[in-house]
Formats: sequence, C-alpha cells, structure tokens
Amino acid sequence: MRKYFLLATFIITSCLMPLFAQKHEIGISIGKANIIGDIGKSNYIELFPMDMERLPISIGALYRLNLNNRQSLRFNLIYNRVFFDDYEASEDYRYNRGLAGDNTIIEASAVFEYYFFDINDIKRSGSSPYIFGGIAAYASNDLDFKINHDTYYNADGSPRTPVSPTDFQTIVDTKKSNRFDFSIPFGVGYKFKFNYNWLVSFEVGARYTLQDNLDYSAIETNKFEINTSPLLNEPAYESEIGKRNAEIIGRHQTGNTFKSNDWYLIWGFNITYTFGRPPCYCY
Repeated sequence: MRKYFLLATFIITSCLMPLFAQKHEIGISIGKANIIGDIGKSNYIELFPMDMERLPISIGALYRLNLNNRQSLRFNLIYNRVFFDDYEASEDYRYNRGLAGDNTIIEASAVFEYYFFDINDIKRSGSSPYIFGGIAAYASNDLDFKINHDTYYNADGSPRTPVSPTDFQTIVDTKKSNRFDFSIPFGVGYKFKFNYNWLVSFEVGARYTLQDNLDYSAIETNKFEINTSPLLNEPAYESEIGKRNAEIIGRHQTGNTFKSNDWYLIWGFNITYTFGRPPCYCY
C-alpha cells in the first residue's frame, strides 16, 4: 500500500510541477544608474561615465511571474552605485560650488508590467514594448559629521594658546551611515523572446524618492556633532566658532533647489530564462 501511495504522490507531483513552473522567469539585470538631484549634472540620463575611476553600475537579480499573455509581476533586487560632481555640471552655480560624492543604493522592488502584444504565450520568438510601475524599498548611504574645534599644538604636543579669536583649527570628520526609504519606480521597455525560453529586454526606469538627500545636499542638522576644546570655551571665540559651524552645515544643506525630492534613474538590460512549458491561458 505504501509503495502505491509513494507512486501516486510522485505522479501527482510530476504533473503539478509544470503548472507552477510554466509561468516563471528568472534572470539578471545589468545597466547604469544615475541620480537626478541638486549636486552634479541635471541630465535625466547619463550615457557615459565621468572617468574610468568613477564607473556607475546597476546590477541585480529578478523573478517574473507571468499572469497572462500581456501582464506580469516582476520582483527585483538591484545594487546601484552612483556618482555626482558639480564640476561636471553645465550650470555655473553648481560648477562654482564644487561639491562631489558617491552613493550606494540597494533596491528591492515589485512592479506590474503590461505588454502591448502577446509575448508570454507559447511561441518560438516574439517582441513587444511594455510599460511598468510599482513600489520599491531601498537602502542608501547617509553622512554623519563631527565638527571639532581645537587649538593648534606645539612640537612637544602641548596646546598652543591662541593669539587671536581666529587662531584655532577646525577639523571635520565624516562617517557614512545607512538610511532606508521608499521610491516609486516606473518606466518603459522593449522585450524580445527567442528560442522559446530566452528573453532579453531593454528598459529605462525612473525612481521618484521620498527624500532629498541621495547626493548629501540636505543633511539634517542633528547629523552634525559639534565638539569644542575647553580652551576655546571663551566669549572671544564664540563668534568665529558659530561662523565656521554655519559655513560647514550650510554647505551640506544646499538641496531642494527646485523644491522637489531626488530621483534616481536605471537603464539597461534584463536577461531571463523561462522554465517549464508556457501556460495555456483561457479567456
């Protein structure tokens, strides 16, 4: 009796597996990412890297569930490295400001895809343009600052008494931290199918974020820790310390130039493999 039960289980499982497998695609994505923010270029799509030492990249893995011939759900996990530099900008005020940096954005997203032609059905080859939209959660870098006001030191390591209200040093230490937020991805693409099971798509997708600090241009005030040497806790130094603090903090709160949040854009290729037989859709 037991062997008949095991045989029946094996047969049923073998029959059900294609029903689950036939709708699925797995694959990779590779391309380029850039920020549309308040520092660096204001181009929507940056085709070329700034230089060979700053190569932006977007690479990830994806899973696609085909709902019918023209509709799919796609889940992505994407690693993005982006760079921004005011010296690459065409606007004079950005160029003269001279700020630069980089950020890492790790995104997990779920999007709905709509194809204009049947492409998820059983056929050897085909193609279709498509649109997509959804929701994403992502982790990015943020910055924490320590502003240290201290006296200069003599050769023997002893503190030197300031000779004027400005005769002291200010050292800024920067440390990266993590920040989690949400974005709204949407875009367009074109998908090709060949040899029944292989698919390649090219797409351009924008992400509207709910923050304005992907380029570190809107650092919150509580991210600045100010330390002052006891030797400078005198009224004579208060004005200069306050001035330096305002300059440093203000330099990193130049964002929201156009009263909008930051965007990041990803463009590139998706390569997927669909395993199992394509489904037979009934209408």
